[in-house]
Amino acid sequence: MKNKEIPKGLRDFLPEEVKARRQMEQKALKLFRSYGYKEVRTPTLEYLDVIEAGTGRNSWEELYLFIDREGRILSLRPEMTVAIARLAATHLREAVYPQRLCYIANMFRHVQPQKAQYREFWQMGIELLGASGARADAEVISIAVEALHSLGLDNFKISLNQIEIFNSLLDDSGLPEREKKLVRQLVENKDLVELTRFLNNTKIDDGLKETIARLPVLHGGIEVLDQLGNGEKNRRAAQAGAELLKVYEDLKACGVQDHIVIDMGVLRGLDYYTGIVFEGYSSELGYGLLGGGRYDNLLNQYGFPCPATGFAIGMDRLALVLKEKEEEPVCYLVGGTDWELIVKKAQELREQGYTVEIDVQNCTREELTERVQIMDHYQLVFLDQTGDQMLGEKE
Repeated sequence: MKNKEIPKGLRDFLPEEVKARRQMEQKALKLFRSYGYKEVRTPTLEYLDVIEAGTGRNSWEELYLFIDREGRILSLRPEMTVAIARLAATHLREAVYPQRLCYIANMFRHVQPQKAQYREFWQMGIELLGASGARADAEVISIAVEALHSLGLDNFKISLNQIEIFNSLLDDSGLPEREKKLVRQLVENKDLVELTRFLNNTKIDDGLKETIARLPVLHGGIEVLDQLGNGEKNRRAAQAGAELLKVYEDLKACGVQDHIVIDMGVLRGLDYYTGIVFEGYSSELGYGLLGGGRYDNLLNQYGFPCPATGFAIGMDRLALVLKEKEEEPVCYLVGGTDWELIVKKAQELREQGYTVEIDVQNCTREELTERVQIMDHYQLVFLDQTGDQMLGEKE
C-alpha cells in the first residue's frame, strides 16, 4: 500500500536499534566531555548561501533544497562542520580560544541508497577551533581512536595524510583545474589503471608523473614518506611531509600508533581541508567509519579567521560492525490482584534502579508466567494474599 511507504533512502528504527544508538551516543559524549568538548546543536535547515560558502557549488546535486515563503533557498544540512563554522562565526567571536565543541546530529544527502549509505544518516563528532599545530591534530586523532575503542571496536585503522603533499605535486604538474579534479578523484578512488592511462597522455615531467601515479599505493608506516620521489624536490610537499611526521610522533606519545597508518591516497572529498586529513576503517566493512582533518580557512568564509580541525563518526556504518550486545539488565513485570500493592511494589523496584513494567490488563498468574517465559531478561513479581511471588527469569 502506498500509504505505508517512506521516502527512498530513509529508515524506521525499532526499539532495540534506538537503544543501541543511545548507548553509542552516551559513550561518545562521555568521552568527548572528558576531553573538555561541549555539546552544541544547529538547525536542521541552513540557508543555501551558508552551505555554498563552506563547500562551494560542487555538492548541489546531493542537497535537499527548498524555497521558503520569503523566497530564500534553504538546504537540509549535508554535514556539520560547515554548520559549526557558521555557529562559531555567529556566536563565539568573543569566546576564549581554543574552543572544544561536539555534536550528535542527522544529516541529509541525495545519494544513491545502498548498504551503509543512506539519504538520512547520523554522525557524532568533535571540532577543535582556534588551535593550530601538530598537538591539536594529535589530540583530535587520538580521540577518534579512543572513540572507536570505547564504542566496542578493536579491529580498525586510521589512515593519515597531509593533503598539501598532493596539492603541491598537482600544482607542479601545470594541469588545468578540470584535469586536476579528475586526478584527485582517481587517486581517491585508487583507480590505478585509469590514473596511469591519463597521466601517460599528459606532458607532465616523467618523475612527477611517476610520483603521482604511485600515490594511491603509498600506504604503511612513516617510512612511506621516504618513497615520495619528486616530493622531496617540492618545497611545499617536503614541509607538509615534515608536518605529517610531527603529528605521527605526537600520536606515538599518545599511545595510539598501532592504529595509525600513512596513506597518500587519503584526500577527503571536500575542498575546505588544508592540512592533516584522516579516515577510519574496519576490515569488516568496505566503507569509512569516520573522517576528518584540518580546515584552517573555512571559518574565514564567514568572516572569522580561525584555525580548526575535527572529525565525524558515521553512526549508521559503525552500527553494522558492532555485533556484540551489552548484557541486558533484568526487567521486572509486576502483576497481581491488588492494584495498590502492584503500584507500590513497582515504585520500590524503580527506586532500586530496575526497569519495571506493570500488568495493566489484569492478567492471571498463569498468563503472566507464560509471557515472561518468552521474553528475554524478564522476571515476574506476582502479588496476591500470600505476598510476593518471584517467578524465575528466562535463561
